[in-house]
Amino acid sequence: MKLNKSVEQAVYVLLLLALQKDHRPLKSQVLSQNLQVSDSYLKNILIKLSHADLVQASASKQGGYQLAKPIDQISLKDVYFALDQQTKTITFSHLSKALFAEPEHIKESEQKIVQTLLAGEEAFYERLDELKLASLLHKEAYTTGVIDWEKRFE
Repeated sequence: MKLNKSVEQAVYVLLLLALQKDHRPLKSQVLSQNLQVSDSYLKNILIKLSHADLVQASASKQGGYQLAKPIDQISLKDVYFALDQQTKTITFSHLSKALFAEPEHIKESEQKIVQTLLAGEEAFYERLDELKLASLLHKEAYTTGVIDWEKRFE
């Protein structure tokens, strides 16, 4: 399995926001500077996180991005789904029809494959949901927020 870099960056955005001193809003430029990624690319991630109700944006001089809910309520599955990484559909090109003459057996075999893939996918999502992002942090650090990310580069 390959982890999409957007998923990794989204996780770290959420962790940065959880650790932000007093949970004050952070501008996208501060987030991108701390993560050493393009601000325009990070804004795309932030938009997806916002649409998934994981972050909220406030447009003001003191505004920026904040968590929309506590970090202990956000799972890796939430991030994965926010970035639309889940499987869309399982399709077959039906090559078996060119090789085998038993249509009913072909149909049953394809159904077995689909059922197995769907069960594996469901187990994968269940495991992602078990990992709450708060478990990646020290509780005392995210409860009130202890790092002022804006001052890190001053």
